Amino acid sequence: MELILQTGLEHQQKPVDAIIGVFKDIHIDSPSQFYENPRVDLMDEYILSNIRDQQKYTNLHSSLHKTAQVENNCLNIDIKMETGTGKTYVYTHTIFELHEKYGINKFIIAVPTLPIKAGTQQFLQEGYVQKHFQNTRGYNSSIDLCVLKPVAKKKGKSFFPSVVRAFVDGSCQNTNRIYVLLVNMHLLTNGNLLSRDDYDFGVQGFYRPFDAIRATHPFVIIDEPHRFQRDQKAYEKIVKEIELQCIIRFGATFPTTTTGRGRNKVTKTDYLNLLYDLNACDSFNQNLIKGVAKEHFEPIFSKNEKVKITSIQNRESVTFNHRTTTGSRSYTLQKDDSLGIISEELSGLTITGIGTGNIELSNGLVKYKGEEFTVDIYSESYQEQMIRLAIQRHFETERENFNRNCKIKTLALFFY
Repeated sequence: MELILQTGLEHQQKPVDAIIGVFKDIHIDSPSQFYENPRVDLMDEYILSNIRDQQKYTNLHSSLHKTAQVENNCLNIDIKMETGTGKTYVYTHTIFELHEKYGINKFIIAVPTLPIKAGTQQFLQEGYVQKHFQNTRGYNSSIDLCVLKPVAKKKGKSFFPSVVRAFVDGSCQNTNRIYVLLVNMHLLTNGNLLSRDDYDFGVQGFYRPFDAIRATHPFVIIDEPHRFQRDQKAYEKIVKEIELQCIIRFGATFPTTTTGRGRNKVTKTDYLNLLYDLNACDSFNQNLIKGVAKEHFEPIFSKNEKVKITSIQNRESVTFNHRTTTGSRSYTLQKDDSLGIISEELSGLTITGIGTGNIELSNGLVKYKGEEFTVDIYSESYQEQMIRLAIQRHFETERENFNRNCKIKTLALFFY
């Protein structure tokens, strides 16, 4: 059995049309090298008017969001779509449209975690997805996916990342190929895989991977933009190390910025050229997503242990305060340290990254300075109790729905 993707869904077609419309009548130069993207004239006077036209098309008011022609030497576009409404499909469709209409064939997809990276890779490589865009949608092209992974050193030699070589060597003269480099945040911010220049071999005269990627003048797609805040290292690497032409951010949640203090404190969502806003309320009303019933779960055997991040020092170490019924104690940990040092219940968690004001844990969660969490939720007994209650609530809901005479929207249960 093979899945069949639907076409012509309005909530997915609108953001694609809006992005493509931004480049209408914009001057675009042909590549000077076979490995380059066509060059968009970012100073073209039509860009801002096109952006405002597309905001009208999607019923957005540009006065409510920041609009700028160029920031960080590239064009920024934001697309907000609620989780479960098809963001991955939409940005894949956008890639095909940009290639067909404007010849763009070098894209980078940046994701925050390995699970999201694996899901994106699986979607782009699925046979039914490829058939959908080639046969159903009628695109005479296919995606060559280059998945960036850590490179092991062999026999004293340092080999240039092969996927970067394949991405750069992809020729614009091959009009049936689109080259996509998929990279996760960890490879952008940790280690020197892309920044070192002492490889034994290079590509097109470049021995530093970042320099080789920059030479292609790619378009960058950012998934989960709230994990790529503008003041974080990952976003800075993308902007400063890659001479990209356009950043398109797709997400249900976007970063926030805060100005002022006290009564003058103002917090705003960090949108830039927002073209489409499919929020949770609209998604639910259009029957695109399920409703959510939230239940705060209290463990039967609570140990009353809490851990708080009290400080982060120079992206190198983080200090925790561990509070129990008998007192409190501080611990200072570094990257790759286990939280089991603090409490045995946290032994399955390690610190995979340290930012300016947050840390990333091995389970993919990001914790911020000043944030406090209970130890109980990571214990096996808590998880067993939570699963047991979730199953119980599921059958209660199924029993109630079975006896209803009319259709209703299914509720998904989440426990905290």
